[in-house]
Amino acid sequence: MRAMQWSPLATQFCLQLAFGVFAALAFVPRAPVGVLFYRLMGTTAALPIGVALWLRLRAGGSWLEPGALGALLALAGYPLYSGAVRGASWWVGLALGLAGCGGATAAVIAQGLPELGVPGRGVATLSALATGTVAGSVGLAMVLGHWYLTVPKLEIRHLQRLNRVTVAAMLASAGLFGLSLWLFGSRLRAGEPSLFDPFGLFYLGTRAAVGLALPLVFAAMAASSLRFHNTRSATGILYASTVLVLIGTAVSVFLQDSYRVPL
Repeated sequence: MRAMQWSPLATQFCLQLAFGVFAALAFVPRAPVGVLFYRLMGTTAALPIGVALWLRLRAGGSWLEPGALGALLALAGYPLYSGAVRGASWWVGLALGLAGCGGATAAVIAQGLPELGVPGRGVATLSALATGTVAGSVGLAMVLGHWYLTVPKLEIRHLQRLNRVTVAAMLASAGLFGLSLWLFGSRLRAGEPSLFDPFGLFYLGTRAAVGLALPLVFAAMAASSLRFHNTRSATGILYASTVLVLIGTAVSVFLQDSYRVPL
């Protein structure tokens, strides 16, 4: 395995998590949860973007490189997607966040994995954004679940919709995971150690089980609880799932750096 380059890895990790929060926010714009919820989640997305930008500049990057410009674009929308502004302006802010994070993630991956070529980097970018969307949507759903304690009359359909979004993101991430194994199988076998040797299979299994399979089971359990309007049980399940998907996301980035392939 190669030595890990923590600055690019941490930059990508922060950007894809922020993208996931923005993607999940797109499915709760009409939930009557108050300004605080959107300010909290908007700040939750903006903070890792700021960290990613700092890491890029600290590593010698330029303010004018695509990764930095994407991060700045996402931060420029902060007053819109995190404030009391609703309607079209809020959607403009969210679009800035999504476009900025998505573009910055693609730029970081292009710089870090030049040997994959354009198609391979495209798969890597989609895989990273799907993985980030899993983490962002599960985390946002967990926070929304807590809001039912302060807004008891909040309709259950808002959390049900967001839980379905997490399932869709998990399935998309699982599909891209399988696509990467198929497209880059020879490269993965040639790694030192091979990804399909016992050592590599341990990390591969952790990525698949902890980052994808178990969260899918937990999403089904949360959906079952929500059918009975049991938001407390669903929130507890989503809390555990958040921990799992963050571990899975970290393992995904580790495997990408170690084997030079998006997983």
